[in-house]
Amino acid sequence: MAITKYKVIKKNLEAVINYAMNGEKTENGILVSGINCLPQTAYSQMMLAKKAFHKEDGRLGYHIIQSFNGNEISPDKCNKIGMELAEELWGDKYQVIVCTHTNKQNVHNHIVLNSVSFINGSKYHNSNVEIALLLETNDDICKKYGLSIIKSTKATTVSDISKSRIANYNRNSGKMELIKADIDEAIKDAQKYQEFVDILNYKGYYIKKYGNSISISSPYYNRNIRLARVFGEDYTFENIKTRIYHIGLYDYINANKQEKVYKVRVYDGIKIDQEKLKTSSFYRLYVHYLYLLGKLPPKIHYEEITKEYYQEIDKFNKLADELSLICTYNLNSKEDTQNLRIKYLEEVTPLKDKREKLMQLYKKTTNEADKTIIQAKIGIITEDINKINSKIQTCKRIISRAEKGEKETVLINNRALENQQNNEQENSINKNKDKKRIR
Repeated sequence: MAITKYKVIKKNLEAVINYAMNGEKTENGILVSGINCLPQTAYSQMMLAKKAFHKEDGRLGYHIIQSFNGNEISPDKCNKIGMELAEELWGDKYQVIVCTHTNKQNVHNHIVLNSVSFINGSKYHNSNVEIALLLETNDDICKKYGLSIIKSTKATTVSDISKSRIANYNRNSGKMELIKADIDEAIKDAQKYQEFVDILNYKGYYIKKYGNSISISSPYYNRNIRLARVFGEDYTFENIKTRIYHIGLYDYINANKQEKVYKVRVYDGIKIDQEKLKTSSFYRLYVHYLYLLGKLPPKIHYEEITKEYYQEIDKFNKLADELSLICTYNLNSKEDTQNLRIKYLEEVTPLKDKREKLMQLYKKTTNEADKTIIQAKIGIITEDINKINSKIQTCKRIISRAEKGEKETVLINNRALENQQNNEQENSINKNKDKKRIR
């Protein structure tokens, strides 16, 4: 049977590594393995990663003990299983050593994990969900090798803990409600995923994506949270993208629901959106002013507007942007447009680098006044980035239309040439017929 214990290393990381690698316990170092580091220089490599990202304080690492029944497994297999566990959980961005001890009746692994990623400097947190994931992964690997496992009576699975966490946040945390509201608002306002990220960055959030999971740090909460674990499956990367693309200028439409139709009041040409009237206080004030100014006579009727209506408006606006860019910069060819796109890309790169530095500074800053100033700077830069990105996308659409036009021109020319050849052939045949008649 496999038993896994978990300890936090708050000091003396080097001493823990030396203990784990003890030659008398690891058959003279034969049963010592490393992931993303050499066992002999593991401590120095781990410290270099910490220094590179200025994270030398706090939790230095984690010490995992994985024990087996000596009658059930050999030392070599024990080391192999430890390596497989470490590789699956942390092999993508953390430094780990796996040391198999044989000095006791039960063979066991000492796994030492660096708390700081050598890839991006992110710090590993031993949350309940992470511990549950460790236990589940350990059990799955043991089953794979035909080893027995201990069934816990406690709710230690990822799903159980996630459900508990979601219920707790929804029930007790006003901070979580604020975060969720900000995320939902960003989804509603964005027309693509990058805009969603930019909006949240402007509000002081920092976002990381891991596969289909999104991790977010918030101004309201002092720890990173995985959105799907806290708020449910609607907040995975793929589902957030789906929601963004389905909201845009119109409300979110579930795949299983019928297409939504919008009823809009029309006052002699002035359209009042009833849904917006319910949700936006600013819009209600606008309508009130229209009424006071006498712009809303009592006579009204209703019109039905579908999402296609808004899509057509979006298409028109994109065409207008393309025409404006062509006229402003006197674009005469696809090459001209491509050069302009490259120019915009060169302009946006340093802005993104500057924003990234400000975001890192924001995370490290504790003074609220300084954080407000930094947030404002991030907002200004984000606005500039969005403007340039919009022009980059416009350039791409112009190039795409030009390429499509070139293909259509080739087809038209080919057809014209084919028709000309057919006509010449037909004329030739008719001339020959005429000559025969004359004879």
